[in-house]
Amino acid sequence: MKRIHVAGWLLIGASALGSCASAPDNVYTLYRNSPFDRTMRVHWGTFDAAESGGYNLNNCLMAARVLNANVDANAAKEQKERDAAAGFWCEPGRYNEKGSVPYSFPAAFPTDV
Repeated sequence: MKRIHVAGWLLIGASALGSCASAPDNVYTLYRNSPFDRTMRVHWGTFDAAESGGYNLNNCLMAARVLNANVDANAAKEQKERDAAAGFWCEPGRYNEKGSVPYSFPAAFPTDV
């Protein structure tokens, strides 16, 4: 019984090490802030696919631009001024509660190229 227990722990440890070793270096996090607290950094999503190049960064930036464009469109639909202090942005690495918030938020809907 003791051998099975030790073997189980070795298997769990080996799988944990294997998953850490395969984690991509190019992780990006999508944040948003709040119109009620401009300094708030809310975790919206993490882009950590095991792809090379700028795959995660490009997908994060695209999501941020589309979400900001949606905020713009919603404000226009409601005939209100968009709150320029609130929006979505990307940063390298995993979520971090500490950090600054940008002062502008690029927005764009996808276009046919």
